Amino acid sequence: MKTLPERLLFAMQQKGLNQAELASMSGTSQVTISNILNGVTDVPRKGLEIANALDVSLNWLLTGVEDSVTVSTKSGKNDSIIMTLLDNRLAAGDGVINLDYPDTIRSIEFSAEKFMELFRRKTANNLSMAIIDGNSMYDPNNEEISLKHGDVVFIDTSIQEFKNDGIYAFVFEGQARIKRLQYMSGYRLKVISDNPTYETEILEKEQVEQIHFIGQLIKKMPMEMFDL
Repeated sequence: MKTLPERLLFAMQQKGLNQAELASMSGTSQVTISNILNGVTDVPRKGLEIANALDVSLNWLLTGVEDSVTVSTKSGKNDSIIMTLLDNRLAAGDGVINLDYPDTIRSIEFSAEKFMELFRRKTANNLSMAIIDGNSMYDPNNEEISLKHGDVVFIDTSIQEFKNDGIYAFVFEGQARIKRLQYMSGYRLKVISDNPTYETEILEKEQVEQIHFIGQLIKKMPMEMFDL
């Protein structure tokens, strides 16, 4: 399911709802639901209410991105947290029109102690893993804080709005992107690519209000293989 209309239709079928019923449950109009299904509306104003009515997350409905799964296994004192790596790619380039529905391709297991040390939290609730697609966020002169194609990133999905300068995963005009965002006066945002060959963008207040935030990046894990 690569598009918002496909995901919405699937979720409606799973719940056994027609357009009128979903509109009533989400406090919107049937015309709005119809426009989404027909691809007229990319980011509905009542997106959260629609997602709640369908018992799905807003992230999945709009982008196909779902939070990672956390599993605790107990073996004496050796508890572990297993996070699934979702086969969705967040574009560090010009953007991807929607994201493929994520399929689990592998998992990473942390000891509870190591997980706490790395993430300063006990569970992976509101923590998602994704793969970087593209090199617009890669600066060869500052590799430590830049993102290379294929890197695994960890996203705090509890952050659903711009809070402070940092790297965010977000959807704008139907494109899922990862960029460094910086506040500007007048409620504007500067969209920065770490790769110096990419130009910086300025989003005006009206454009900022149309952004759907997936979350803020908090960690990265380079995925690069070397011959020895």
